Amino acid sequence: MFMNKALRKHIVETDKQAKRRFEILMKQMLEKNPIYENLKNIDSLKWTGLMNNYKHSAEEFVLQ
Repeated sequence: MFMNKALRKHIVETDKQAKRRFEILMKQMLEKNPIYENLKNIDSLKWTGLMNNYKHSAEEFVLQ
């Protein structure tokens, strides 16, 4: 792959697929267990913690 420059193309495509999958997973998690924007104003630390939990879960799934 490296010799015919297909490696870079493969890496870029894999990265795009991973980002798309991450976005889909985040959307699905937020639809199933919504975190409302007004929570950001009420308890920003809780909102941040919940969003980080979703983000880490989605990243872990994509990386596996």
